[in-house]
Amino acid sequence: MKEVVGGPPPSQGFRDFAHAVKEAIDRELPRWLAPHVAKAKELGGTAFAVADAIRTFTTRGGKRIRPVLMAAACEAYGGPRAFDILPALLSVELLQGYLLIHDDWMDEDEVRRGGPTVHVALRAQFGSARAGEIGAVLAGDLAMGYSLTALLETRTTPDRLAEATRQLARMQVEVVAGQVLDVYHDGNVETVHDLKTTSYTVRGPLLLGASLAGASASQKAELEAFAQPLGLAFQLRDDLLGTFGDPQKTGKSAAGDLQQGKRTALVHELLAADRTGEDRALVERVLGVKDAPAADVARALERLATARPRVEARLSALLDESHAHLGRMDLRAEARNILAGAISALGERER
Repeated sequence: MKEVVGGPPPSQGFRDFAHAVKEAIDRELPRWLAPHVAKAKELGGTAFAVADAIRTFTTRGGKRIRPVLMAAACEAYGGPRAFDILPALLSVELLQGYLLIHDDWMDEDEVRRGGPTVHVALRAQFGSARAGEIGAVLAGDLAMGYSLTALLETRTTPDRLAEATRQLARMQVEVVAGQVLDVYHDGNVETVHDLKTTSYTVRGPLLLGASLAGASASQKAELEAFAQPLGLAFQLRDDLLGTFGDPQKTGKSAAGDLQQGKRTALVHELLAADRTGEDRALVERVLGVKDAPAADVARALERLATARPRVEARLSALLDESHAHLGRMDLRAEARNILAGAISALGERER
């Protein structure tokens, strides 16, 4: 990969920093994937279709928040600038691609990032739903292989690369464990959120970046303490936006999470406060039922609104906790400002 020299100084703030990293990812990801897709094409049409589906999906957009956090942590601990570790940044985007491809298939979602999900796109190409689903499973597996390949191309010392690889493996193990608990409705809601969201959205990318910077064990421990509540807050914000956000900004209908069967923090809070069993009965009639009666859906949304203040209070407490941890971390002012901006961007976003 052609390396890009330079980059935005952290003093420009989180938004400028994030914008520059996102632009670099959007530019370099298709370049990195091109020879891999070309190699797949040499193997035949089906191999090309699967690899090209990864390229189409991962280059179609996205917030790129994970590589942004990874780059911020690397620079915060005196490591290479963002554009000097681009393969590692691409790695976390490809990891997310793998997870989203499988998640969309399991949730039977048809659209992601303004286009067809991978199993839907491959269904059209291969001519059957079953072939499309098999193709999506294989595409996710291949994207994970690409993720590891990209990480191993990062120019750093062997010990830092080994530690970064361990962190990538930890991310994969934890998020899959969280998905198992989520799919089978097993486990405490915050445990699920920690494993499924915090692991690869906040904690994992931050620790990956710190590993590439050669951060000490104590520095990584304090970074993990900062990341833990922030990752949970990110998921709570996602749950709130899914039901109460502006559909023009989120791209979701208010009933979308209910109809997809998502046991959000709102659902858990509503059921925890249920003393008569009426809310539980109502939720059972609509959760995961795409053709549930409109009146039941409307009533369920009204009841979820009663749980909103408790979820918002928990979200606020988590953000305060992250700020408190950040205040105790030994960082340069510029790096502290970047991470403070990340708290706002993840916990107070509108989409």
